[in-house]
Amino acid sequence: MDLSRKSFLKGLFASAGLGAFGDWRVFAAPDGWTPPGAPELSFGVISDTHLRTSANGLGRGKYWPDKYLVAALEYFRDQNVDAVVNCGDMAHRGQVLEQVFHAEAWQKTFPDNRAPDGHAVEKLFVNGNHDVEGAGYGDFVAKAFPDPGERAKRVLVSDMAANWERIWGEPYSPVWHKTVKGYHFFGRHHGVDEMELAGLVKAKEKECGLSSGKKPFFLVSHVRPHGALNRALRPYKKGVAFFGHWHHSAANWNNIYFWSSFPAIQVPSCEPRGCRGQGECAGVAKAKLEGAENLGSARQGYLVRVYGDMLVISRREFGLGGSLGTDWIMPFGRYGAEHPFSKAELKKRIGKPQFRKGAKLEISAPDTPAPALKIGIPLADGAPGVRCYAYDVEVAGDRGKKLLKSVFAVGGNLPAGREPDGGVTSLSIPFAELPKGGRLSIAVRPITSLGTSGEAVSATFRRSAAKG
Repeated sequence: MDLSRKSFLKGLFASAGLGAFGDWRVFAAPDGWTPPGAPELSFGVISDTHLRTSANGLGRGKYWPDKYLVAALEYFRDQNVDAVVNCGDMAHRGQVLEQVFHAEAWQKTFPDNRAPDGHAVEKLFVNGNHDVEGAGYGDFVAKAFPDPGERAKRVLVSDMAANWERIWGEPYSPVWHKTVKGYHFFGRHHGVDEMELAGLVKAKEKECGLSSGKKPFFLVSHVRPHGALNRALRPYKKGVAFFGHWHHSAANWNNIYFWSSFPAIQVPSCEPRGCRGQGECAGVAKAKLEGAENLGSARQGYLVRVYGDMLVISRREFGLGGSLGTDWIMPFGRYGAEHPFSKAELKKRIGKPQFRKGAKLEISAPDTPAPALKIGIPLADGAPGVRCYAYDVEVAGDRGKKLLKSVFAVGGNLPAGREPDGGVTSLSIPFAELPKGGRLSIAVRPITSLGTSGEAVSATFRRSAAKG
């Protein structure tokens, strides 16, 4: 990176209060900022699309349309990507036809593997467990096709190599290496020993210049990298892994894992049913998070742009359309004591969510179907660049006892500004659970998925106001 560019970025990030760029620890983009110039490489990332056939296995599933897959691919196309990563579980029941649905969506969006301007768009796809275990999952295939010969024609694993080549127009290999605009990708299909992937990376080390550290390279698999692979690839400081399987929302900062010398980034689900997985949520008030239904069904993925000195990851939702929060930025170079994606560094810099000035809790005590304290929590969007993921709720009685609750924020999986009910989160607490006393003090604090928290808003409630 030339000195003028480094000085520009250092000043820009420092002025945004996000730390010095010189120690390579910046990870959150300033509001409204995008990197200057065109990226050297851009690619889309999706996973767990889980398309299904109809009940008889012969047609498209009515409730499992490809509309969200197509929406993701069209977004990537409009962003002029050079490649698309799919981390697997394309075919929900391992059927040939289910993977064909994906190929049809791909050809509709990228005819002959090309963007509208004619440049090639590379497929960087791997199978997941649902692709390679099609005989299971409720014996659907066995029941739909009781004849063994007919069933074999319907299931991918009967001849994965032939099916893959026919569907995708490329040879099948348990592990693979592809180069896109000078950047290297290594993939592993599900069920293949991950040490085969480690062996391929090592075999390509010299040819691809992986030890030089001049450019990042990328690993693609359905499940997360495990210990043996992590240890084998420890010398390669610029590896970045993408994996799916867990369906955890990209609105959750805990999607970034750091088991080795490189980050592994979990890719959320883009299936028709919607991504509802909560994943971890650090820092809640020693209480189980309630209100999982608040999060909202979302179909998510990433747009990744690579510059000479940084990786920029935009988190997208493809159902309603929109951003899931500030971009993640990983600068390349020396990292100091902590990698910029480690939990310790993320927590330092994620920021604190805040309620708007003058925000108030709405407190009521409906007596049907049973007496309960109902708390209406306004959307904590007072710090627009910091996404509130949940709320810690403390109810204190006038006899010294306290009750702690934690509840997911409404629309936490959805794009900012698309939360239902204006983003108001409701929490009902039965009177029997409340601390004793005639006067209750209620305090609600917004928190991020990493546990950083903002200022609380408070209210009081007198039991005498409640019926019964």
